[in-house]
Amino acid sequence: MRKNASMLLLYGLLGCLIPLTATVSAAPLSYFEIEIDHLRNWEQVYKHSDTLYLTKAPGETSDATRAKRGGYSGENIVYKAEGYLRSFAVYTYYQPNGSKSYDHPSFYISKDGVTYNKVIPDIHEEDGKTVNMVYESRRFPAGTKFLKIVYQGSSIVRSPAIGKVVLNGPSTADSSVPSGTVPYGRMVMLNQGEEGETIYYTTDGSDPRTSLTRRHYNSPIAVIHNLLLQITAVGHSSTGQSAATGVSTYRYVPAPQLSPPSGLIDPLDNFKLLANRTNLYVANNEPGYFDNDKGRLARTTSAPGSMVYHTPYDINAFSVYSSFFTGNPIEEHRLLVSPDGKQYTQIPVSITPVGYPTGNWQQYAYEASGLPEHTRYLKIVLLGAKAWSPQVSKVVINQNTASVKLATSRSATSVKTELTSTTKGARIYYRLNKGPDFVYYSKPLQLQGYNVLETYAVKDGMLPSPIRKFTVNAGKEILVDRFGQMEAANFTGKVTSEKDLASDAAADAAYYGSLKAPGGRDSYGGLAGSAKKYNLAAKGYFAIQRMGERKVMTTPDGNLYFSLAVNGVTAHETYTRIAGREKKFESVLPNQGVNKNAYIGSDNYSFYVANIFRKKGVFPTEHAIYSEAVTRLPKWGFNGVGNYSPEKYGEDGKLPYVRMLPLSGIAGARINGISLFDIFAPNAAAQIDKAFKNALTPNKNDKNLIGYFIDNEYDWHKFYTDVPKLKASSAAMKGKLVQRLKDKYQTISSFNANWKTTFKSFDEMKEAELPVSSSQSWRDMEAFFDYYLDTFFGTVSRAYRKYDPNHLLLGDRWITTTFHNEKISSALAQKEGKYVDVISINYYTYKLEPDLLKKVYDLSGGKPLLFSEFGYGTSEQGLAPLLPNSAVNQFQRGMRYRNYVEGAVTLPYVVGAHVFNYVDQAGLGRYWQGEGGEHYNSGLVNVADRPYKDYLKAIMDTNYDIYKVMLGERAKFYYDFNKG
Repeated sequence: MRKNASMLLLYGLLGCLIPLTATVSAAPLSYFEIEIDHLRNWEQVYKHSDTLYLTKAPGETSDATRAKRGGYSGENIVYKAEGYLRSFAVYTYYQPNGSKSYDHPSFYISKDGVTYNKVIPDIHEEDGKTVNMVYESRRFPAGTKFLKIVYQGSSIVRSPAIGKVVLNGPSTADSSVPSGTVPYGRMVMLNQGEEGETIYYTTDGSDPRTSLTRRHYNSPIAVIHNLLLQITAVGHSSTGQSAATGVSTYRYVPAPQLSPPSGLIDPLDNFKLLANRTNLYVANNEPGYFDNDKGRLARTTSAPGSMVYHTPYDINAFSVYSSFFTGNPIEEHRLLVSPDGKQYTQIPVSITPVGYPTGNWQQYAYEASGLPEHTRYLKIVLLGAKAWSPQVSKVVINQNTASVKLATSRSATSVKTELTSTTKGARIYYRLNKGPDFVYYSKPLQLQGYNVLETYAVKDGMLPSPIRKFTVNAGKEILVDRFGQMEAANFTGKVTSEKDLASDAAADAAYYGSLKAPGGRDSYGGLAGSAKKYNLAAKGYFAIQRMGERKVMTTPDGNLYFSLAVNGVTAHETYTRIAGREKKFESVLPNQGVNKNAYIGSDNYSFYVANIFRKKGVFPTEHAIYSEAVTRLPKWGFNGVGNYSPEKYGEDGKLPYVRMLPLSGIAGARINGISLFDIFAPNAAAQIDKAFKNALTPNKNDKNLIGYFIDNEYDWHKFYTDVPKLKASSAAMKGKLVQRLKDKYQTISSFNANWKTTFKSFDEMKEAELPVSSSQSWRDMEAFFDYYLDTFFGTVSRAYRKYDPNHLLLGDRWITTTFHNEKISSALAQKEGKYVDVISINYYTYKLEPDLLKKVYDLSGGKPLLFSEFGYGTSEQGLAPLLPNSAVNQFQRGMRYRNYVEGAVTLPYVVGAHVFNYVDQAGLGRYWQGEGGEHYNSGLVNVADRPYKDYLKAIMDTNYDIYKVMLGERAKFYYDFNKG
């Protein structure tokens, strides 16, 4: 028997327990639905002995009805759970007797209601006017459904009355630290019995089941003064029924402590400690979202708000605790300091999440230490689009302990892990792998395997630091180091420490400062003065013109423009999935606080973004990455931004750019299993018209926009084989094919004779696979392909020209497989050429094929070609090389680029070559492709944002002279790989 004088009186429904301002996390209890029987009648009892009867307890309100026995042997009650039975709690009342001898009931569980097994429950006793006992047990075998309660003996006096039975309710909540004297600042953890239960607590002596001052437990509690802690657990089910345990009480006394240094702790219940404020008021609504804090500072309007502290002592360190609404874009505080209140300097801060979100509100701690000498003023500036977010809960000056920092060094068998705090004399505690409690840190940890480490620091008399979370992977499964580099790869320039990245700032400045964009270019990257020299017209937008015997692209000013663009000017392809693969990564920044900027969603992490943060001290935004890239690209000789780059930033006007038509967003025209647009889908033309109107109209006068691609890498090469296998119920294209065949053949017998099939009707063909095996079936599919292409490109072109008559229609980026299928490419060239301005090909090849390219040009009616995607890579850094065996190092990669681009520019029907891409892909694959996703060495820079200088040197040698080669002023470069 286990006794606790404060335990357990179970309450009923959630509405009786939880104030409206509190937030309850929905619990993942699946089929374990809470069932509460107050025994007001027998309706919830599955079976019971006829000799049992119900009676009222005078004066009781919370548990007034009770089941009593008649005194016969074997009397029992049986419950059958609605779903499965996970746990029970039976609340009983005994009559006091001097001997304290009781006949405890026995408890049995069963899967089928026939065969029962006995369980020995925990017994919680609370002494009072009557003897109250709660019998609890849990974690039953899978499939358990029945509970039988059997009275023992025959004495009614020694037997209990049953007041309430709870099936699948919460378990007792308890503390990780026993009551008593504890070190100052010791963190106390409150433990739930089952995942999904909610713990509430109070520190003012009130009942946490009903008190308006109770708090939702979401992070450990620091003992910094005498602490009375009363806790309860609440379980929830999807039916809306909830139940709470009784109250567990703990009392703590912190060990004798030092006096705090000169400073302050401002709970922000008023403005008394502030020297000045602007656009702020004290918010006291919805305290449940703010750990029951009834006083926070928020802005009156969405304009910036500020608060200023002026101290008679130097400010050495501070922390600011603020809550942000997670549904809004977060604009961080600006923290500024001053010696005189006149000249302020913004200072860097660390930002750490505190606890877990409550009702979409997350608290963060802003921390800074080692402030400039003679700092006497602290200004906190609040920003954000919504006036009510953020809200500042507490400011601590000079009395905050600095957060823990982690440093690791790896050996063959373990990782040495050192924890430090910049606050001198601070004690450090850590919790390893969700252990039951925090442990005092006294020496470096030698860790093995995969570890999650939570740490905090505290100095006597000061507030503990926020808890920080780290992962330390000392396992043998690591494939990617903490910088995103492949662990097994050894190469020149591999980053080995954070200091390497920090030193890159100076190296980058020197490298990019040494580069100068090629001269003689107009503002678009075209050849300055060529319009006049070659009699080319200034058409106001990018255009295709004839210059002698060749087709050329021209800038809006009419100058000659060979499009040298870079695809993927974004970090998007550097994100990789972490969940389920944690042990393969040495470490990642936790998805908390400011580190969220390294993630897409909750689980997709970019080492590239994290490395830029390590270099610069701030996380780059998508726009910052783009903006920096477009200052680098012209220095490498590029004059455009290619596909799969953030289109919205092309409007910045720094480099010419391209867009993609919004066809992929027309859901009704998608076909499962094959990448083709179903132009025969219901209202397809009307949907295209609407989508184009919305997407094209805002940009139709943008001179920096070259034009639009139709889409990317359609499965044209699968058309003949896969379209006949479609079902008309899910692909209108199949229905159109059957209709055209019916129109041609009229009778099913005629069709069968020509296709060598045995269908009974044309309707049967709509859902069936049509075998394309006879010569006539191939001719019919050719005719349908021509009809489809004409319908598709004609519809797209007409809508495009309607809403954007100014920009080029750049084709649909053929996959190389399509280009090499002469049957398909010939039909495509002829039909597509009628409607587009340019034929675009994602053309990956070891060697250009002029004969095949010229054929496409001729069949298209003389539409020039754009190589919309190409590239080469190596396996030096452990990544895949794009084209296998194309280059052994970055020098050879550069030679491949030179051969390709200089070969392309000498072809009189090619107007550009767009290299793939700006930054290498993630080492373990792009996030949306999961395991085995693309992971190419495709970038101009690597995961550490270090430029491939040998590769780029070759790129510049070609790009700087591109117009000289085009005009025959310099011979085409060629590197013979056969000679090594």
